[in-house]
Amino acid sequence: MRILIVTPDYPNTLNPNTHGFIHSRAKIYKNVGNHVKVFVPSGRQTLLTYNYEDINVIKASLGQLISVVNDFNPDVITVHKPKGAWCSSLMKVDRPIVSWIHGAEALFTALHHYHFPLSVRDSVLKGISLIIDPIKLGLLRRFLLLSTAVVYVSQWMKTMTEKYALVKHPSSFVIPNPIDVDLFRPLNFDLLEKLNRGVSVRGLGWKYGIDIAIRAYSNLKETGLTIVGSGSLEKYLRKLAVICKSNVKFIAKGFPHERLPTLYGEFGYFVAPSRTEAQGVAMCEGMACGLPVVATNVGGIPEFVKDRFNGLLVSPEDPLELRKAITLLISDRELYVNMSNNAIRFVKDNLSHPKIYQKEYEIFKQAQEIR
Repeated sequence: MRILIVTPDYPNTLNPNTHGFIHSRAKIYKNVGNHVKVFVPSGRQTLLTYNYEDINVIKASLGQLISVVNDFNPDVITVHKPKGAWCSSLMKVDRPIVSWIHGAEALFTALHHYHFPLSVRDSVLKGISLIIDPIKLGLLRRFLLLSTAVVYVSQWMKTMTEKYALVKHPSSFVIPNPIDVDLFRPLNFDLLEKLNRGVSVRGLGWKYGIDIAIRAYSNLKETGLTIVGSGSLEKYLRKLAVICKSNVKFIAKGFPHERLPTLYGEFGYFVAPSRTEAQGVAMCEGMACGLPVVATNVGGIPEFVKDRFNGLLVSPEDPLELRKAITLLISDRELYVNMSNNAIRFVKDNLSHPKIYQKEYEIFKQAQEIR
């Protein structure tokens, strides 16, 4: 099968961490024998082509999409994080289109904690979003109705999209982002040795709730948290950690994807104190490495973290409840070991590359038949 992936961005050697969840899919498709090409719409008038880990990528204006389609002749086009502005160009393409909804492209961002409340700039952006987002969602509705099928990364994401974009596509599916369980697996089976070391890998933005974790670790001696990531709130969060005397440290650099399992191997559990989360790919990768999760019961998280099975769920915006859950996790060895084993098994059974590919391949075949 020939698969063309359209996405707003894609990894390259200078920025290997952007949209890795889309690159994972491209590698899956290619590794099982499909022909794969990636198209990134941009403002470029000239066509830029490069290869990233054997995936051919084209960056060009939307006006050049038709010629790319004619040259590549795909059996199906998959569109990730679609934008309404792409609709007119893709309407000219006589191919099955399968659209993927991942997050902000289908949400009222002002209602889902995308804006830092203590920032004047973010307050202005929040006000602007209340005007722009209805237009964005109207264009998205038009795009989804054009699509042959629509895939959501969680049931929560599907519910939110149908609510905000006012569309229930007849061919809708929920398929999470896949996890490479050959790469993400336990590297150190002496879990109890690292039991008191927590990790949180995420962007330092308001919606990810790192400030809640910092408050939860205030003067906490029994365990500490390493926060891996960067973002606009780094300075604020570092200052908050000092004020709260929190047992946290920051690693403000990106890790190549293939090095993350080694990183996870140094820790005993994963913390995801999000205010909004469609799935939580890094969280699921940590689970595949045997890390039980302590997470907030928001968004799509409870579809992956089952309370007291492979992690602990707490109320959002509650540092004290988060602290109590972390303390319980590190103090109950039997519960910890059971949740660690269950986390590994859950990801293998539900999110592994073969499991996800089989579901997506069936959708591609159905899309071809519908078209």
